[in-house]
Amino acid sequence: MTHSSLEPLNVDMERTEEGLTAFGGMPVPIDAWAGLGLQQAATEHLSLKRRKNGLSESEWAELLVMLLVAGGAHLADLDWLKMDSGLVKMWPLCDRATPRSALNYLYRFHHRRMESSRQGQARIHRETPALLGLVRVNRQLVHEVQRRSPQGLATIDVDASIHPSTKRSALKTYEGPRGYQPALAFWAEQDLIVGDQFRDGNVPAGMGNQEFLKTVLDELPDSVEKIRVRGDSALYEQRLLRWLDRQSIEFAISADMGQDLRGCVTSLPDEQWKPYPRIGPSGDLVQTDRQCAEVAFVPGDRVARKGEGPFRYIAIRIPREQGDLFEGHHNHFAVVTNRWDDPAVQVLNWQRQRCGSVERVHDLLKNDMGARGFPSDRFGANAAWYRLNVIALNLTRAVLRLGFPAEWHDVRPSTFRFRIIRIAGRIVSHSRQLTEVLSRRAAELRELIAASRARLGARP
Repeated sequence: MTHSSLEPLNVDMERTEEGLTAFGGMPVPIDAWAGLGLQQAATEHLSLKRRKNGLSESEWAELLVMLLVAGGAHLADLDWLKMDSGLVKMWPLCDRATPRSALNYLYRFHHRRMESSRQGQARIHRETPALLGLVRVNRQLVHEVQRRSPQGLATIDVDASIHPSTKRSALKTYEGPRGYQPALAFWAEQDLIVGDQFRDGNVPAGMGNQEFLKTVLDELPDSVEKIRVRGDSALYEQRLLRWLDRQSIEFAISADMGQDLRGCVTSLPDEQWKPYPRIGPSGDLVQTDRQCAEVAFVPGDRVARKGEGPFRYIAIRIPREQGDLFEGHHNHFAVVTNRWDDPAVQVLNWQRQRCGSVERVHDLLKNDMGARGFPSDRFGANAAWYRLNVIALNLTRAVLRLGFPAEWHDVRPSTFRFRIIRIAGRIVSHSRQLTEVLSRRAAELRELIAASRARLGARP
């Protein structure tokens, strides 16, 4: 018989009134919620309540964001939080709600006009006042992080991602399965999502991006001195490119390889193709079999004004493993930019860095937060759930960057959760004062948690 590596162990019930908790690190994000001004922002900008009983708007927003920070992926996980007697003792808010009441709260973000979407008719829903209230909460977080840790440059990466869903109201995506396809705008230097737009699955990734991007850029803090934009071919639209250029915003965007552009690229002589080294893990350039070349390409551009010249096109070619009789021996791609003074390799490597930023954020929302599933058939409720996930992820990133040493800044939310949030403790009440008692082995974590709470809990 094979024995477990555990010592002989029985499981029994707690016999004292003092509360054990498996969420000993939760005071850190809860203090940050207030210290970064989110509690006040939620109170000012969320006005959905129809009855006087129950939680306030600010309390609901705090509760659901903390549920996601703690690792909950479904509304039903509220009941699991309530089983933690120590958490309830130090944070009574989590004991005042049920999954059903939480769903009713999310329903308040929906409007009956949102039910008009159907397959074959793509549309981007207009934001309701309730959803715009959550935008203001996230805006407060972004602006407070910028105030505490200012960045002069804002590189904005824009991307949409498919979230499969079995909900009856979910529409088919271009890949086939049903789901939703929200778009994100991510500020690379601050590691924060500065805008999101929840969309039905049948909405093309290239639809409505100028309006979305304009809204996002208008919300950036005034202290930002320079803006740059990176994106895939979903942003490749002459009207959008001209608008960015007229705003003096530098960009590098993947171009659609239409017939005309492909013809120009494939007709380039071999001597014009130069080596295209990539940036390696250590930051050094690594030689590859890829090549790049400048392309003299002028697309049809009906929005160009007098005196506005064409943009710069940089082509990329990658050898095929096996040459094709019709397609040739290379795969071809292109990037369009208005950065004329930088070497082609520098522009290409800078544009490619978006893959490690906004695409990583999609991964974190789906796999480290709760955006891989949606609680309702109502579009507005799901849009609110997704936006709460955005705020929860931003809050986690802000806590790590503002409250912890540099070696913590890039850890995943799941790692932060394992190391800090889910540390065991006991909540002891003495002379009307609550004290969280940690293990002697966790002395280093106690100092780390205390320091982060001091940095985040009060607004300097």
